[in-house]
Amino acid sequence: MFKLNEHLRIQPSILAVSLVSLVVMMGSTMVTPSLTLYAKQDLGANEFLVGAVIAGFAIGRLIFDVPAGFLADRLGLSRTMILGLGILIGASTLAGLASSYWVLLFARLLEGIASSIYVSAAIAFVLLSSDAAKRGTNIGSYQSILMLGPIVGPVVGAPIAEFFGYNAPYFAFAAVVFVAAVIISIFSRRRRFNIEKAEEHEHENRQASMAAYLNTAAIATFGFAFLRSGIYTTGVPLFGYGSLNLSVFDMGIILTMASLANLISSFFSGRLTQVYGMQKPLFAAILISGLLVAIIPLSTSMVYLLVIITLIGITSGFFGQSIAWAAEQIEEKVKRIGKMNYEVALGVQSHVTRGIGLNRMIGDLGLILGPLFVGYFITVFSKDPLVWFISFGSTSAVLVLASFLILGTKGESKIPSADDSY
Repeated sequence: MFKLNEHLRIQPSILAVSLVSLVVMMGSTMVTPSLTLYAKQDLGANEFLVGAVIAGFAIGRLIFDVPAGFLADRLGLSRTMILGLGILIGASTLAGLASSYWVLLFARLLEGIASSIYVSAAIAFVLLSSDAAKRGTNIGSYQSILMLGPIVGPVVGAPIAEFFGYNAPYFAFAAVVFVAAVIISIFSRRRRFNIEKAEEHEHENRQASMAAYLNTAAIATFGFAFLRSGIYTTGVPLFGYGSLNLSVFDMGIILTMASLANLISSFFSGRLTQVYGMQKPLFAAILISGLLVAIIPLSTSMVYLLVIITLIGITSGFFGQSIAWAAEQIEEKVKRIGKMNYEVALGVQSHVTRGIGLNRMIGDLGLILGPLFVGYFITVFSKDPLVWFISFGSTSAVLVLASFLILGTKGESKIPSADDSY
């Protein structure tokens, strides 16, 4: 039977890193309601270039996802997080001072690199400090706490943009990230983020890497990332401003409700995948998301759009589970290889840290392709009355395809429950 008090239990160290991630995410979503207008109206970008500046964040992450995994492995988790936050402060300040579209694009690239450095260390800590039986639940708890940030962010960022200009949220973002860096520094001095590292043999690790890191969980990671960047950050704001004449504040409310729905869903997603396995819940979540995306153009008011995006927020709450699934598959493969070569098994922790970087890199391909894909169709068919049906319909088709690719693989895996571990 499901016991709520057991599900709510989370170890203090994971709670600490989750709260810091909440602060970071609160800052990042401050710019979401006004980002398209900032690039389009203040800096003269068209819809495709708007998609490009949104994708710029993901491109920066993509460039550094794998190196970030190695950096976290070599430099240590707390130092890596502090480094990422420091770069993020500088990049956000630069974005707020941008005098041209290209400066903003460069700043977004730097933000992506910084985010990759920080998130690699944060996720690695949650995964590596969790028992296998509780990994899905812990990553779900981490995701749910983190998603409180996006709930607060748009509510704070929209009024700032409304009264102080579309670039003002970037300065607020930099200030919030500075607070996060201070918190990480304090916990680092208390050695709260240290994890004992098993001995590692580099030669054997190189032999196991590619075989161990590639897994079917990356399909789900790609699908969720494509959904978030293509729909939340690009498609819905452009549709809301262009078709429904919504304000920045209206869009902030919609994105806040989506984040709240995501929070509730992600909080319980770990328990569901622990009971039913990873494959089927992730298949259902992405498939339902795709079908909901297809009906977005039917929205004739803010209320209808709000309902649809809230439902999509519920399905996208399973995003974190795709990362837990990847870590589980990596461990299984490395241990299997380790039976033939014992020394490889000693480096499981390093393999997970680096493998998650590769998984996130594949997910960031979705973050890049999502806004470019949607922005391209909106630009090309801008004068066609069916522009929104074409744009969202094409995105829906990609998500449906991704869902069936997950179902069609033999990657079914069920995280052992706490009872199974004895």
